[in-house]
Amino acid sequence: MAEPTQRTDEPIVESTDLEWELFWEKYKTAILGGAAAVVAAGVAVAIWYVTTTTTNEAAQRLLAEANDAAGWSAVIEKYPRSMPAADAYFNLAAAQRDEGKWDESTATFRKFLEVFPNHPLAGGALFGVGQNLDATGKSEEAITTYAEVVTRYPKSYAAPFAAYSESEIYMRDFRRDDARRVLESLRSQFPESYLAQLAASQIARLDQLAGTR
Repeated sequence: MAEPTQRTDEPIVESTDLEWELFWEKYKTAILGGAAAVVAAGVAVAIWYVTTTTTNEAAQRLLAEANDAAGWSAVIEKYPRSMPAADAYFNLAAAQRDEGKWDESTATFRKFLEVFPNHPLAGGALFGVGQNLDATGKSEEAITTYAEVVTRYPKSYAAPFAAYSESEIYMRDFRRDDARRVLESLRSQFPESYLAQLAASQIARLDQLAGTR
């Protein structure tokens, strides 16, 4: 006679459940810690975003109210690394240049480059330095600066302008071979710029001058 099947109310523990419990007991501290770190990072990012947005909005309002050197300086002082501060630097440098304060304007452009080295207008700031140097008779330094604009910021809107300005100094100083070299480089490097057409006209002019020798 077969033995009766023994019944039990004990739950059957699957091996997979047991393995998971052992895994959880062993690593729960690390898992919970990691989750807490992720949550904390998310909160930090949210706080950063809100703070940055609020700061930029406040800086933009202050920039909109500024219309002179004092106003632009206030934006820079209160929100030194905000995007509106970058605009304020340019406005301030331009105002200083218009007042004939060449050295101050150059210092402002250079400060911009120090604070915003990767800003889309960095090439324009360096170009402004070159213009100031040229305006104060420092043509050799201006040439070096214009060439630096093309080298460091070749994709900047200012690069073809810097190249053309460099060629103008050479033309002014009757250094026609140097002028041709820069103009030809401008046409080659920036063929889509309207300055490439001006460069072509200047090269044709140089050809005429060479033919009249």
